[in-house]
Amino acid sequence: MFPPIFPVYVSGLEPFYEYAPLIWLSGIGCLWLTRYTHQLGERWGTAYYVFSALLRPLGMLLIATGWLVLYATPEARWAPEHYRIGWLPVGDWLDVLCWLGVGVSTALGVWAIAVLGVRRSFLFRRVDDGLVTEGPYGLVRHPQFLSAIGITLFTTLLFDPAKFFYVGDAYPLSLSANWVFLTVAFWVLSILEDQELAAHFGKEYEEYGQRVPRLFPN
Repeated sequence: MFPPIFPVYVSGLEPFYEYAPLIWLSGIGCLWLTRYTHQLGERWGTAYYVFSALLRPLGMLLIATGWLVLYATPEARWAPEHYRIGWLPVGDWLDVLCWLGVGVSTALGVWAIAVLGVRRSFLFRRVDDGLVTEGPYGLVRHPQFLSAIGITLFTTLLFDPAKFFYVGDAYPLSLSANWVFLTVAFWVLSILEDQELAAHFGKEYEEYGQRVPRLFPN
C-alpha cells in the first residue's frame, strides 16, 4: 500500500492519467473486500483465504500504480534543471523535516508488519488469529494505514511534480487532492474494519478501542 518515494515518469501510463484516482481507489476497494476475514472466513473457509491472498496484493499494486499514474500527465517531461544539487533534496529545510517524516512513517509501517506478520499484513487472516494490541498497535489501531498516509503526505510535499517536471499550464490531478481523498478512504476503511473486529472479538475489542485511538495518536 506504499506509494513511490521518488517521482517516476512512465510514458506508458499516460493514457491512464485521467483515471489515476479510480485506479488507486480500486486498490482501496480490494483491501475493503478482504477486511471481513473473520466473518467470511467462517462462511467460506479455504476459498476465502485464497480469495484474500489474491486480492490483497492486487489492491496494494493498484494503489502504488495509481500513484505512479499521477506523475504521467501527458504534458509532463522530466526537467533536471529544476532539481538543485546539494545535500538537501531541493535546498529547503522543510525538506529535511519531510525526509524525517518519510523515515518515521516507513519505520512505523515496517514495525507494524513485523508485529502483525507478513501473512496477516499482505495475504489473509485466519478465523482463529488473536487480536494484536502490542507494539505500534498500542499507539493506534491501524498503524499500517497511518504509515501509508504519512508516506504519501511527506512525499507529496517533497516531490510536487511542478518542482521536477514541465507540466504545461495546468496540473489537473493535484497530488494534494489525491492525498486528501486517500486519507478519507483509509479513515472509512478503518471504521469498517473496526466494526468487523468488534463483532468478532466482542468486549476484548471494545476495551481495546477505548484505550487506543483509531488512526491518529492522541
